[in-house]
Amino acid sequence: MTSMVVVVSIALIGLVGALALMINRLQADGILGYIVRFIGSLGEIIQLIVVPLSGIIGAFGLASIGTTLTRGALREVSIPTSHILGAVLGALAGAVLMGIVATIGMSAAWLGLLTPLTAAALASPVLPQLYRRFIKNNPRPMGTERFLLSVLSWIGALIAFITAYNVLDVSQALVEGVLPPRLVVASIAGFDVYLYVAEAMLIGAALALITGALQGTRANFGIGSVLYNITRTILNALRSIEPLIMGLVFVIWVGIGPFAGVLALALHSIASLGKLYSEQIETIDSGPIEALQSTGANRLQTIVYAVVPQIIPSYIAFTMYRWDINVRMSTIIGFVGGGGIGFLLQQQINLLRYRDAGVAVLAIAIVVSILDYASAAIRERYI
Repeated sequence: MTSMVVVVSIALIGLVGALALMINRLQADGILGYIVRFIGSLGEIIQLIVVPLSGIIGAFGLASIGTTLTRGALREVSIPTSHILGAVLGALAGAVLMGIVATIGMSAAWLGLLTPLTAAALASPVLPQLYRRFIKNNPRPMGTERFLLSVLSWIGALIAFITAYNVLDVSQALVEGVLPPRLVVASIAGFDVYLYVAEAMLIGAALALITGALQGTRANFGIGSVLYNITRTILNALRSIEPLIMGLVFVIWVGIGPFAGVLALALHSIASLGKLYSEQIETIDSGPIEALQSTGANRLQTIVYAVVPQIIPSYIAFTMYRWDINVRMSTIIGFVGGGGIGFLLQQQINLLRYRDAGVAVLAIAIVVSILDYASAAIRERYI
């Protein structure tokens, strides 16, 4: 049922994007033209994200099916065989993951930093696992044990990061802006394997082999924790960049116009709201959840009837507040070429038409005031 809902949701998102692109082809002037261009910008954003989003969801779906089919057989093998299979599967998974990341890193200089970061993520559990298996003797207090494991994890990640950084010569890409050389070392099924990618795959295979050998196939893999940490890192990175800087980058990337401003505000809004939304979920009352679970409710029913009612009021408040921020920030984004009334205001100032510029400022103030009253009415109604 959940899979069907996800597939239908992706299909609907794609249809909405296609409809928005069709509307963008209409010829209109004035306010109607602005609305048409805005809808077209939303369609272009959907077109950009729907394919990778579908690929990610499909990959996790296939992984879930494979896990369900092989879980029983992998848990029934002997302990030595479990560790051997864990090493083999870990090496394959690590090599594939590092190969994909390295291929992405070859497309832009600053993306090369993703490869050592991925190596650090693969190496972070190695030292804690070695400690638990070979060194741990005397029991320690829970706080001390957790701190020690955290320190070992960071040490392993730092060693792997420095090693991958030096072996792959990432500094050449970051400092000098030189992309890795495309030296072909092999060709598999028509795909060229470059030396840079092969080295990254070897590093990933070695790190994941150690982790898989220590854990075996009987160990539980906390995919939720991994996804949480990856998502949190990405959102933190996006939130650290101001929308004005994002606007400058997207103006260079997609050109001057509203689309660049929409992309800048959308990315920063996703990062900011993602943090607020996640913190709200983490602080909800567990009482209703436990009550529903005790009656036999499944996970989807628990989320719908115990989690959603607790987070909806806060989500509305956060969203309206971010909407108000974006309305005011869109004016500044327009000054760097992000389109909108800010771009028109800059043009009027440059042409010394201060009367027209004053009208634009007055229009901005009126729009902000109207949206403030609208958001207050919505919050009063639903919160």
